[in-house]
Amino acid sequence: MIKTNPYSRFSLLTLEQIRDSREVILQVEKTNSTFVGDGKSCYLCEVVGSLNYNKRTLEDAMAEIIRLNRILDRRDKRIKTLENKLKQEQPDDQ
Repeated sequence: MIKTNPYSRFSLLTLEQIRDSREVILQVEKTNSTFVGDGKSCYLCEVVGSLNYNKRTLEDAMAEIIRLNRILDRRDKRIKTLENKLKQEQPDDQ
């Protein structure tokens, strides 16, 4: 299992703990182990708190907005350059 969120951690949980978790479960993988005492199946889970999960989602959205703004800025500069070239090549009598 590969960690997919910088704020997440790996935990061993039962199905009941997974079901009742207040945290976001990103991945679940069944192990061939059981917990000592109750004998319930053991699952390896990637878990992240809901606030950190939302924080990561917000950071990703902000990064995408910044990336798109840079693309739009480059496009606007290119349009201005082409408009200026077009104006220079038009005859002055128009």
